[in-house]
Amino acid sequence: MRVFKIKFGMSGENVDAFGIRFYGDFDGRIGHDGSFSEIFSDPDAPPVAEHERITLWFIFEKIRPYDKVSDLIRQISAALKKKGYMIKVSSVDGLVDTTSQTYSNKPERHFPASYRMHGCNAATGFSITAEKVDAKLKFTAKEIVSIKELAVKFGQNIYGRTLKMVDVKKANEKRV
Repeated sequence: MRVFKIKFGMSGENVDAFGIRFYGDFDGRIGHDGSFSEIFSDPDAPPVAEHERITLWFIFEKIRPYDKVSDLIRQISAALKKKGYMIKVSSVDGLVDTTSQTYSNKPERHFPASYRMHGCNAATGFSITAEKVDAKLKFTAKEIVSIKELAVKFGQNIYGRTLKMVDVKKANEKRV
């Protein structure tokens, strides 16, 4: 199975960034906006995905209250459901307890307690994985553009600005 990845924003820690991963096969000429990987799995095990599967992830330069991050997950879930995707799993990432001594003189100290997560009241990001169950495993260029546009618009809502798409091929060349 192949994975097509697109990334926006910066690399490193404490940055605003987001990305999309498309798991499956790809129809036509796709790939100029991202990079491909391949998943190798046990031939005796069931396949990782039988339908179009995507993962969207978002990280924040500054931590955000847990409940606000949960609201963002609900919003992106609703948008993906409108496009025919079923949510498989979502996560709030980089859990933080701002009541600790580390935050004693910082504004984050006053983040509200979460009604769901005891001991942690902030996060550095989130991710969501969804599958389009009425489709085959093959993505079209149109479907990729549609999800990319949804993610960019959602990213503008989250960050208050448009994050530049990372040229993954150039970034990989610099590492070599």
